[in-house]
Formats: sequence, structure tokens, C-alpha cells
Amino acid sequence: KLVCDDFAGYKAGFEKGMIEIGCMAHARRKFFDLHVANKSQLAEQALHSIGGLYEIERQTREMSDEDRRRIRQEKAAPLAKALHEW
Repeated sequence: KLVCDDFAGYKAGFEKGMIEIGCMAHARRKFFDLHVANKSQLAEQALHSIGGLYEIERQTREMSDEDRRRIRQEKAAPLAKALHEW
């Protein structure tokens, strides 16, 4: 699995079975652009959810790995799941 941007050099790896994991900042930018261009309600909801994920990360920055994982499972996982379903 590889977290990356859309650099074309990675494409060969994806064709060989490597799994691409997109960057949240890049995904957020696409929703932002869509909202600016069309006032999309769906994009606005996505931006709100992504903002919630960012806030969870800010709140857990100084926590132990175990506590951060627990909070992510409790709070971030439902937001991420909702984004994935769109």
C-alpha cells in the first residue's frame, strides 16, 4: 500500500498489484473546488466531515498511540466511512 499523490511514476506499481491510498489533502481540495464551482451540497458535507477528521487529529496529537487509536476508532472511523460511501 502506498499513500501518494497522482505522480505518474507510481502507475506501474499499481498495475503490478500495489494498492494506492490517496492523500486526504488532495481529496479535500477536489471537494473544495467542486463546492466553489457549483455550490455542491455534497461537497460541502464532505468538507465538513474532512474538517472533523482534521480536528480529531489535532485533539489527539499529544496522546499516546493507544489512546489515539481508540479515539480514531470511536470518532474518526464513522466520519471516514461516511466519506467512503459517497
